[in-house]
Amino acid sequence: MPTNSTSQITRRNRLRIASTQRELDRSSHELLKAAAQKDLQQGFRYLLRVRGLDVAYIANVKRPSYRVETEEYNLLNWTFHYPNGRVKWDPIQFTVVEIFSRDISNSIGGILMKKVRDLGIDNPAEITPGFFKDMSKSSLIESMGNISLEMLDPDGDVYEEWKLTNAFITDVDFSDLQYSQDGLTNVRVGVKYDWAELIYHGQ
Repeated sequence: MPTNSTSQITRRNRLRIASTQRELDRSSHELLKAAAQKDLQQGFRYLLRVRGLDVAYIANVKRPSYRVETEEYNLLNWTFHYPNGRVKWDPIQFTVVEIFSRDISNSIGGILMKKVRDLGIDNPAEITPGFFKDMSKSSLIESMGNISLEMLDPDGDVYEEWKLTNAFITDVDFSDLQYSQDGLTNVRVGVKYDWAELIYHGQ
């Protein structure tokens, strides 16, 4: 009698496990089906808005990223890491494809050089006595203007947006020229900022 009872309990447990597994399989199938019907985030759906530059000519951009700074402490034979209370935002870079047209008021390179020279610095031959420009942070931020990175859904609507605070240009790198290649020329721009804010525009 005890053997039959044990056998019945074992059978019920197996049936319960099998039923639970079927429910899990059905749930996983539904989740997979629902995920397959959703649109995944794709790298080409973005707009980088920089004053003076057409969004269509910005070929790529690095999204903001941050690091929590830490300090190392050695105790006995072990090394421990502790946060020091500072968060450091990494610079971003973006690439602008250069265009050639007599219909535009300035070239891509000219626009980027103007951002630095308007409020930041003069060439030595262009210094005006009594009016010396100083490359201050505020003047560089003003010359840069607001900068934001918009992530788009398949319908072209903004669902996520990065806003950079106190952003300014730190380096401008013009692509090399050579007779053996016929690719497009571009300008690589580096930008530093104090912090970035991620804004979600979904439901």
